[in-house]
Amino acid sequence: MNLLRQLLLCFCVTAVLMSAPVAAMNIKVIALFTNKAMLKIDGEQKIVSKGETFKGVKLISASGRGAVVSIDGKQRKLGMNQSIQGNFKAAKRKTSRIYPDSLGMYFVKGKINGHATPFLVDTGATYVTMSSLHAKKVGIDYLKGTKSYSQTATETVPVWQVRLKSITVGRIRLNNIEASVIEGSQPDTVLLGNSFLSRTQLQRKGTVMELHKKY
Repeated sequence: MNLLRQLLLCFCVTAVLMSAPVAAMNIKVIALFTNKAMLKIDGEQKIVSKGETFKGVKLISASGRGAVVSIDGKQRKLGMNQSIQGNFKAAKRKTSRIYPDSLGMYFVKGKINGHATPFLVDTGATYVTMSSLHAKKVGIDYLKGTKSYSQTATETVPVWQVRLKSITVGRIRLNNIEASVIEGSQPDTVLLGNSFLSRTQLQRKGTVMELHKKY
């Protein structure tokens, strides 16, 4: 009998430890606009656009009459200055860890518009940057982009500004990313620049680089 009780206790403890954390939150609508709303969540406020997620709360729609939000998959309607309280399963932040190579360079495998692509993390690059050779390989019609010129050490080369449908690195996927395409075969590896990195939270833990998706 004692053994049975111990087994039951062990099972209950394990179930508690494995269950998703539950957090209490207070959500209030401070202001309403067309397709936007100012939400105050646990004392922190932000103007949220339709489809955007803030602290685990997604804005489904908004107008002068009210806002519809989704919490843990359940939709709730809120009017001006109306608030709700409740519990929800805390969403796990999407994180990608990148390890340096023997030279201290941060290479990572990812995707551009669904096509497998190796990246070199470059915090000094303004945009995600690739050669026209690579752009052709992944099906980017860069000639429809905005053309300009860039001076290299030896010559002036054409550069096109384009918009990528998506970039995926590990568990992080971001849409509508601005990128530069340089005529020729350089850079030989796509540079993962700040047009992507600025939309993540970048942290270093020792030599490991961690990217966290912003909510």
